[in-house]
Amino acid sequence: MSISKIELVDKLAVTNQLQDEEMAELLKFRNKETTEYLFNQALKTKEKYYDKKIFIRGTIELSNYCKNNCYYCGLQRNNNFITRFRLDENDIMKYCLDGYDKGIRTFVLTSGDDYYFTENKVADIISMIKSSFPDCIVQLCLGERPASSYKKWFDVGATRYLLWHETANDSHFKKIHPPDMSLLKRKQALWRLKETGYQVGSGFMVGTPYQTVADVVEDLSFIKTLNPQIVHISPFLPTVHTRFEHERSGNGDMTLYLMGIVRLMLPRVLLTADPTLENVIPDARRKSFAAGVNEVFASLAPDEVKNYFNVYNKRHNIKNCSGDDVTRMCQKIEESNNIVAVEAGDYIYPPKEEKLYGQIHRIMRP
Repeated sequence: MSISKIELVDKLAVTNQLQDEEMAELLKFRNKETTEYLFNQALKTKEKYYDKKIFIRGTIELSNYCKNNCYYCGLQRNNNFITRFRLDENDIMKYCLDGYDKGIRTFVLTSGDDYYFTENKVADIISMIKSSFPDCIVQLCLGERPASSYKKWFDVGATRYLLWHETANDSHFKKIHPPDMSLLKRKQALWRLKETGYQVGSGFMVGTPYQTVADVVEDLSFIKTLNPQIVHISPFLPTVHTRFEHERSGNGDMTLYLMGIVRLMLPRVLLTADPTLENVIPDARRKSFAAGVNEVFASLAPDEVKNYFNVYNKRHNIKNCSGDDVTRMCQKIEESNNIVAVEAGDYIYPPKEEKLYGQIHRIMRP
């Protein structure tokens, strides 16, 4: 006898995993009833560990230079139609101070893969931030770097690192990235970050060209195996001057649905609602809280900087989605009957006995 979709959600909530064929069925045949039930279970799970707290992470875009040429990204090195920029230390510290005064306690330093920001330069920036704001977390999103850089940055005070795997299927990865990029290297970098001691974040896009249901199932399977502390799922958005500029956007409802699934797979995870959601669903981040999301990003840079950090097409409403004013994001959180958490908001690790039980995943490392 076939199992119903509601029963699949119940199984996922209890065991935190499904067989691949069960996950595929849950994705293929989603409906209003299943979605509402999934969100209800996801919200209960999130509130079990984090109550009604929503953490606002302040992002600072260091640079839009990038050595890579990802086919979907507006920052790709061959895009000659954008104005490039790099922030200096004075700007970075100013944005941190502004964010701190608004209640931000996690600063996310993000950029393209820009090696102008060397190992030592980034270490100096981390040290300055930690010295001025000792009660804050420094979170990095600087792409693939040598193991020595990961270690040095961790030693001087960075404790979280975001590195999206983008897609866990090698064939799909090759269709949306140039030949000089490797999925295996990306996965190995994620494991290396975990070994270093970071709270690690990974994730993927929904609705990228050539993506299939089987690819998404593989993404979820990889996330379950990696067991990251942070998961970031966003809809694909077509970007001008890229290979995929005429493709359709990813499905926002499916993105929210996948967030609910991830919350049940990884009950303690820091689950992020990406600003790009606002471009495919009105008021999407507020809706995402009902799907188990417990953190959002708000850019601390001024509009002129955000407008140059066009990972996605400028025709999308950057000002509406970038969190240019933290106050508005706070209002969204409070209007949804949640609490703006003025704290670092770390991942809640399981008790030792539960942690030991889960260490079997290490044998799955590539």
